[in-house]
Amino acid sequence: MRPRFVLSVVISATAILLMVSCNSGDLPGRKQLESEQVQASPNAPVVSSKVAEKLPEAAVSPLTVKQRLEDFDYMWKIIEENYPFLEVNKRLNGEDWLANKEEYRNKIAATKTDDEFLRRMRFVLSRLNNGHTNFISKEEYPWYLNIYVQLGFGYEPWINVFQQPNVLARYNQKSLAEQQNSNDIVNDMNSGAAGSQAGETSGNIKKVILEPDQIAYLGLRSFDGRFMEMDSSEIHDFLVEVKDYKTLILDIRGNGGGNSNYWRVHIAPLLINKPIEYNTYLLYTRGRYAETFMQARQITKGQQPISGIKDEQLPNLPAEALKMFKTYRKIADVVTPNHYVGFKGKIYLLVDSSVYSASEGFAAFAKGTGFATVVGGRTGGDGLGIDPLVVALPNSGFVFRFSFEMGLNSDGSCNEEVKTVPDVEVDPDTSKPLLDQPAVQKVLQLAKSH
Repeated sequence: MRPRFVLSVVISATAILLMVSCNSGDLPGRKQLESEQVQASPNAPVVSSKVAEKLPEAAVSPLTVKQRLEDFDYMWKIIEENYPFLEVNKRLNGEDWLANKEEYRNKIAATKTDDEFLRRMRFVLSRLNNGHTNFISKEEYPWYLNIYVQLGFGYEPWINVFQQPNVLARYNQKSLAEQQNSNDIVNDMNSGAAGSQAGETSGNIKKVILEPDQIAYLGLRSFDGRFMEMDSSEIHDFLVEVKDYKTLILDIRGNGGGNSNYWRVHIAPLLINKPIEYNTYLLYTRGRYAETFMQARQITKGQQPISGIKDEQLPNLPAEALKMFKTYRKIADVVTPNHYVGFKGKIYLLVDSSVYSASEGFAAFAKGTGFATVVGGRTGGDGLGIDPLVVALPNSGFVFRFSFEMGLNSDGSCNEEVKTVPDVEVDPDTSKPLLDQPAVQKVLQLAKSH
């Protein structure tokens, strides 16, 4: 998950993105994470994804109705006080989530088994309509913990949630200490992922010369951090090959995100010859649950009272910004050239509704700075901010995640709500051969005009 090159992004030390996409298309039920600046400790243990297979099924007593309702009330309070998109959900989906509390609570009370309870709780969270807000499955548990352990410093609160005794019992896992003592820690995080031997490719990249010496195409299926090291050389060599072309198409349609260093380190810095500045904003509710996480990630110092955001002159600020939120941070990103290949032509970025999280961040950057002309359909959103928080329910030990920051584009619009609207809107369909796809055809037309 770590970048190979020296980071070429100069930003606030606290503006670290580790969002997780629900549109990864990577592994069944698996979500992608992204990080801008955090480096893993070289000695950090890697949690074996096979641990659960080695353990007998943990003895977890069935929940009583009282315990299920207590867990529901606990989850509800966390979301009510800390979740930033309640009003956005109303506007986008007509869903007044808070107004449905009694209906949802009655359905929880009617559940008969723990599995039924979890299914119903999943449904309740799904009504928030946010790809970063969901319960974590048993299959996903080792993968998430793996990432947090590898990232190390600043992720202690995330690790602590995963290591609570009731969580370990529910997910049928050994603690990190037990794994270390019993030699169960196995470095298999990258098993089945991209290697780094000469000549190998990840299969994540599609390179096509559409018109010799004129138009080149680079498709990027995922920003998964497992691919970064291998893909970086392939991307660099291809961009050097086409550096004198007049047009470069970057295609991230269907890319559900991953590690934001993928584009921040291995794409954008290679294609710019001077620094690019880009301002975004992060808003925080009045909830207290997030405080421990924010302190660990050292993002409390740069916060300003929400009243100050009026001075930022943001024309599209959401109506609830001054009412629902307590503080905000202004993130001044500066992407600087690194390994610049000398490309001076026109760049087009193809997007669709599957572009989410880290890839959404790339789309927002491209649109907001003019780095590329964005072509296709409106993106999926929620690409600004740091990683979702994790919460363990007190009785059941089930763990859920949720977005806790409202990310604003440079014009003040909510990224989760407005997403990224292409400069040129056209059918983003990818089902046809490449040259027959409307978005590609549109770019070829545009390329002839410049």
